[in-house]
Amino acid sequence: MPYDLETIQKTILRVLGKNVTLAKLKTELEKPTWVPELDRMIAVSDTLDDLDASTRYGVFIGMQKGLYGISSGRWRYARLLTPEEIAKCY
Repeated sequence: MPYDLETIQKTILRVLGKNVTLAKLKTELEKPTWVPELDRMIAVSDTLDDLDASTRYGVFIGMQKGLYGISSGRWRYARLLTPEEIAKCY
């Protein structure tokens, strides 16, 4: 998974106070940026490239290796729903 230079620099600065190892840096870079509440509706996609435009949704049930689990039992990339998407769910 490629990372932009700004993300790498911020990550190194955040963990620099300790002995920075490649394993520690990889763990920090791959940590999810957010974890939704259980049973919350989220938008999902098979790839990060399609995530912003995805119209596929699921109910969040957990995390596994940086992917978001949904009630169908599948593991995908995910994002929060927009207010418009939430309104369509009801």
